[in-house]
Amino acid sequence: MKFQFLSLRILSKLGHFRFQLFLLFGLIFLNNIADAQRIAPVVFSRLPQDSQLYPRNAQSEATIPISGIVETAGYNYLSIQVLRNNAVQKYLRADLKYDKGVGSFSTETRIKAELANYNFKVYLCKGTDSTLIVERKNVVAGDVYIVSGQSNSTGFFTESDTSLFCRTFGKITADLNTGAYDPADTLWAFSNQHPYNNGVGTMGLEIQKQLIQQSGVPNCLINAGFHWSSAAAHAQRTESNPADLHNGYGRMLYRLQKGGLASSVKAYIFRQGESEAYHEGGNWPGNFELLRKNLKQDLANLGKIYVFQIDVIYYPSPVGAEVRDYQRRLPEIYPDLRSLATVGTKEFDGLHYGKEGNKQGGVELSRLIARDFYGLKDTANINSPNIRKIFYKTAEKKQVILVFDEGQELVYPEPYKPNGQVTLDMKDFFYFNGESGSVTSAKVEGNRIILDLRAPQQATTMDLMPMYTPENGPYYPLNGPFIKNAMGMRAFTFFKVPIGEILPVPELAAQLEPSGDVKLTWKKVPGVSEYMLERKLEGETEYMPVAQLDSATYAYIDKDASKSKIAYFRLKGASKLSETADYGYTEIETVIVTGVEKDEDAMFTVFPNPVQRGQQMTVQIKKPVKGTLSLLNSNGQTVSDEPVSQGSDTSVRIPENSEGYHFLRLKTGDKTWSKKVLVR
Repeated sequence: MKFQFLSLRILSKLGHFRFQLFLLFGLIFLNNIADAQRIAPVVFSRLPQDSQLYPRNAQSEATIPISGIVETAGYNYLSIQVLRNNAVQKYLRADLKYDKGVGSFSTETRIKAELANYNFKVYLCKGTDSTLIVERKNVVAGDVYIVSGQSNSTGFFTESDTSLFCRTFGKITADLNTGAYDPADTLWAFSNQHPYNNGVGTMGLEIQKQLIQQSGVPNCLINAGFHWSSAAAHAQRTESNPADLHNGYGRMLYRLQKGGLASSVKAYIFRQGESEAYHEGGNWPGNFELLRKNLKQDLANLGKIYVFQIDVIYYPSPVGAEVRDYQRRLPEIYPDLRSLATVGTKEFDGLHYGKEGNKQGGVELSRLIARDFYGLKDTANINSPNIRKIFYKTAEKKQVILVFDEGQELVYPEPYKPNGQVTLDMKDFFYFNGESGSVTSAKVEGNRIILDLRAPQQATTMDLMPMYTPENGPYYPLNGPFIKNAMGMRAFTFFKVPIGEILPVPELAAQLEPSGDVKLTWKKVPGVSEYMLERKLEGETEYMPVAQLDSATYAYIDKDASKSKIAYFRLKGASKLSETADYGYTEIETVIVTGVEKDEDAMFTVFPNPVQRGQQMTVQIKKPVKGTLSLLNSNGQTVSDEPVSQGSDTSVRIPENSEGYHFLRLKTGDKTWSKKVLVR
């Protein structure tokens, strides 16, 4: 090889220090050559592969570098023809810089992240002659995702469907991706181009297709799932060699690093936990925490982690229910994490899913990703309903309220008949202290379910759905019934969620301030951690939120109540486990404050003002009217009413026990005028 001969000739003339320095740089270059592509007489150090995806940058572009050396003298430059969807877009010229008979070159171009394929034709040029050295096809720019887990993440790598802008890198190893990785397997491919070798699975491909439809850019998905795996196996990272080809985590990382993807992964999708449920793994929470730590360390820009809550399987143990409940609660523990339920997925056989079920999982998961990364607009009810609190509705404990996420539109299911021999009713899948059979009926109110019980209960915890479903039992596999929302998303199963006690109703009072603002006050309610204050103005049909206040707050000034003649308020207290039995209610008559009245605009005048308690106050009305003249105290309560006939003058007596600001209100038909009066 000319390069080797040239190196030796130069090295023979160097001193010891220069020899060491040259050797260092030589080894670096030789290492690049080892990773390079030789298409004689050119050795490319950087060149796109067929079907390669380059991660896009913030400008939704990717840089495509082409560089290397020409080992034969006499050539002038390389010409690169860039084609977009087989139409020539541009030409690049890379001049050769010769040194000791070896010419080096380097150039680059940018491509857009779009649903278009780019081809690159590289010509070696001497004078007016050119020779096609290599052509690379179907190069794109886009986004990167990882799916991992055990068998439900892979679909057994049997999916043969593919798509033009869905890409993957590397190879699935032997024995359902449990074998050691061959470091030479570094080719790009269309997803599932070979169902096993280039497999992303049915669910993985559906995620890719859905995200392409939403984002308008290609994507790459690496399916790193491997069968019979525990969370501990996924968290196994060799500290001295993180890309260890002999464990699942290292095989995944090797593919990402070799593909130039590790720093560009947007999301990691994890579907695992059945191994722990049937006692072939343990400590799911601790091992998942370690896995997440490893991912954060090796994938610098990882944005989100998505976890599927496992289904209710056959193994007779509470561990499955414990794993499911922890997976349900993951977003409360890790802010970068999202979970979704799998119960009720199509074609469930007790452990795995058919093709339609795997596609369903891909569709439901991709909506969450599209919301988090691509600005999905229609996001109502795309989350699985998650329980927030459970509490007894009354002190008698014959009713229970289940509160799910705010905004969920729950749908309570009809009885489900899996076969002609059994009917399953949702009410029998609520477990009080582990026992079912306590519920007689249920109804839905928005994001709440109210259960009526056969008898007063003393249970302190509740489960939704059984811990497991025995094989050959009356409801194996468990395919219904399930609580759903308006989008058909099934509620997370939960396990040993505490049942709270009902809290006392707050006592709410309202007082009109001299400024016209309304001051609301209430007494402390034991057990309450926050208060929700709502208001309804005259003519409105629904209460609207005004403020959410902490447990140390017992007063609130409402400056907007004066927009209405009458304002209605209600206050509710809540804790992590419970709520107050009802709202505390109050209402107040207010004076509409529109600014400082000019005397010439006033319908009536009063004197004296200020006025003494027990004194008569004269009211002069500018023109004859018929109506009612009312005296209101600062709480908006009516002190007295005086009829007004066609006369223009009348008087109002101020009660002896009055003090502070009062208001005179003249009402005739649908018109009202008010004046502020100070009583001393």
